[in-house]
Parts: sequence; C-alpha cells; structure tokens
Amino acid sequence: MAGTVSTARLVARFLPVGAALFCIQLDFFSLSLALPSIAADLGTSTTNLQWLLSGYMIAVGALLIPGGRLGDVVGRRAVLLAGVAVFGLTSLVCGLVSSVPVLVAARVVQGAGAAVALPTAFALVTNATDEQVRPRVLGALIGIGGVGTALGPVVGGVLSSSVSWRWVFLLNVPIAVLALLGGMRLPESRSGSGPRRVAGLDWWGVVTVVAGLALISVGIDDVGVRGFTSVQTLGALALGVVLLGVFALIETRVAEPLVRPALLRDRAYVVLVVTATLANVGTVVSILAATLELQNVRGLSAATAGLLFFVASVGLALCGPLSGRLSVRHPAGRIMAVALLLAAPALALLAFAGPLPIYALALALCGITAGMGHSLGELAVQNTLPPERSAEGTSVLLTVLTAVGGIGVVVATAAIEALGDQQITSGGIAGVLVVAALAELRAARRSRATAVVG
Repeated sequence: MAGTVSTARLVARFLPVGAALFCIQLDFFSLSLALPSIAADLGTSTTNLQWLLSGYMIAVGALLIPGGRLGDVVGRRAVLLAGVAVFGLTSLVCGLVSSVPVLVAARVVQGAGAAVALPTAFALVTNATDEQVRPRVLGALIGIGGVGTALGPVVGGVLSSSVSWRWVFLLNVPIAVLALLGGMRLPESRSGSGPRRVAGLDWWGVVTVVAGLALISVGIDDVGVRGFTSVQTLGALALGVVLLGVFALIETRVAEPLVRPALLRDRAYVVLVVTATLANVGTVVSILAATLELQNVRGLSAATAGLLFFVASVGLALCGPLSGRLSVRHPAGRIMAVALLLAAPALALLAFAGPLPIYALALALCGITAGMGHSLGELAVQNTLPPERSAEGTSVLLTVLTAVGGIGVVVATAAIEALGDQQITSGGIAGVLVVAALAELRAARRSRATAVVG
C-alpha cells in the first residue's frame, strides 16, 4: 500500500510532464481533421496545407537528438520548460495568423519545441526516480499523453466544425501555461560529465545530424508527391544518408559526442529499438489502412470515422499505465514480444474484417497491442541504460520511430495503390511483427542467460 501511495504521489509530482506530453499528442492528432476547415478559411487547398504536418514532423525528427543532449548540458528542467514555452507560444501564433506561410513557419518552430521537450521529459523523470517506481510513473505519464492521442481526432473534428479551427491551436496555450507553472517546481538535473555550456556541444555533430535527418525526411515526404524515381527525391535521400555517415564519423572522433558509438553496439538496446520501431510501424499502418477503409471504401463521414478512431485510441491511452505495471513484474522485452505476437493477428483481422463492429474491434486490438510495444520501448530504454544516458537513448529511439514510421506510411500507401488491396500490405506487416517478436524473445532469453552466468 505504501508503495502504491508513493507512486501516486510521484505521478502527481510529475503531472506537469504529463501535461506537456498531453499537449503535444493532442495537437498532432487533432490537426488532420482540421485541415479542410483551415483550407476553406484561408482560401487555399488541403494539399497546400500538408506542410503543416510535414514541416512539423521534419522539425521533430531532425532535432530530437540535439534536443536531448541540450538538456543534459544546460539542465533538463530548464530545457523542458523552454520547449513547452516555445510550443505554447507558437500555438498562440498558429491560432491567430491568417497567412499560410506564417502558419507553416510557426508549425515548424512548434515542432522544434516538441523535439526539445520530448526526450528531456523522459530524462528528467528517469533521473529523479529509482528503478522500482520509474516504470509506473513513466507508464502513467505516457498514459496521460495517450489520452491526448485518443481525444485528438474528436477534439479536432468538433472544434473545427462547430467553433473554429483556430481553437485546435489555441487550446494548447492554457495547457502549456499550466505545464510551465507546475514545471517550475520540478527537480533540476543535468549530466555529471561532459560540457557545462552550450558552446561545448558537438556542433559539427548537430549540423550534420539535423541536416541529414531533415533531408531524409523531406525525401520521404516527397515520395508521395514526386514518386520514388524523382531526381529531387533521390537527391535529398542520398545527401541525407551521406550527411548521417559524416555524423557517424564525427561521433567516433569527438570527446563528447551527441550519440556515443557504444550505444549502437549495445545489443539489448538495439533489439529494443528495432522491436519498438516495428510496433510503431504496425500502429501507423493500421491507422493508414483504417483511414482509407472507413472513408474511401465504406464511405463513412469524418465524424463517424473519428469516433471509431477514438475507440482504437482508448487502447493506446491504456498502454502506458498497463506497460508500467507489467514491466515491474516481468522483463519488458518479453512483454513486447508477446504484444507483437498479439498485434499480428489483430492486424490481419483488421485487413479481413467485414462487419463494422468487428472492424472496430480489430482497430481497438491493433491500438492496444501494437501500442503496447511502442509504450514498452519508451519505458524499457529508461532501465536499459544508465539514468544519465536516458535523453541520449530516448532521442535516438524517438528519431528512429519518427523516420521509419514515415517510411512505413509511404511504403504502405504505395503498396496499397499498386496492389489495390490493403489486405496484402497488412498481412505483410503482420508477418514482419511475428518475426520481430521471435527475435525479441530470443534476445530476452540470451540476456537472461547472460545475467544468470554473470
């Protein structure tokens, strides 16, 4: 009982972190349904507004790694609050402007705020808790962010259709203010080693990783517009890969790298990242398939489709707390493997379900199983690595999730368009999840055997 009370008090103590995660998740998942209203109000097309989503995601994907390292150097609370402040201020700008270029620019800066806040939030909590309570606290906070995911489509649809699309952004402002005010009382922490000033950062590493990831993100985004064989697309992807290669070389030669090369030689961490990434691909592919199925095939309205997505997102919201509780009692890798094994038939059921109630059930099962793998990945990183390396491990994980998730959407969309049938695509992803689950089980067994020998 005392342990439960202690955990509850710690969760309450870190509620400002949960508010920040809620705000970021709510914003991202509510905007898609608001795009038609924004286009009609600003006199443009929905296609021209895709950069409201793409620009944001490019900024997030490119800046996660530098953002996490900045928190280690300057102070995790300070950087988290700075990220939340930027996110809240740019939300205010987005809600007030009537110029599409200014709106897109504000969204890019908003993505930068989110990129700084996300890895720092996990690192701050990890460095302020011990291994016993950490999974439950982080699980609860991930669950709060999951509530934002669940409410996003509903809030975006309701606000844009009944009030104004501007409130999709303006709603973030009071939440960000509450997170800032509460965050003032959070404990400050920073890395015990490495530079103490921003000037001491690995700036060549920052430049190459940001530019490389940004170019790859642009290339991935362009596939849907120009195709795989476009010179611009291939050029952006190739140059991005070259810059990431230069970044990897830099990291082996500097005294205080953004990402230590040893991290990528940590087998347990690498398997964890791969498994969580594939679980995330399962989630985004199920969302993509459901979007096409519900609106293009079944002809449902946006409101009805949004309600069904809410059902699936409730499962996503439950994954955080459930993951936290289970990972205290069982190895996270084993739970992730079981979640992926269950996600595979759920994704297959989604592909072949006929009646709408069964389809909704399959969508919910995809949400809670694949979402469990994703949530456990974020949790397991915190106990796989030393606390002082939490931001580094989390930022790399989230970067891979973002990049490969984008690739998954592009590839799945192309496959569905080419084959004219989402069943083959979903079935293929289900097979990949089974392979990943078996690999994770094998890795967990090896880790356990090593621990016993040691």
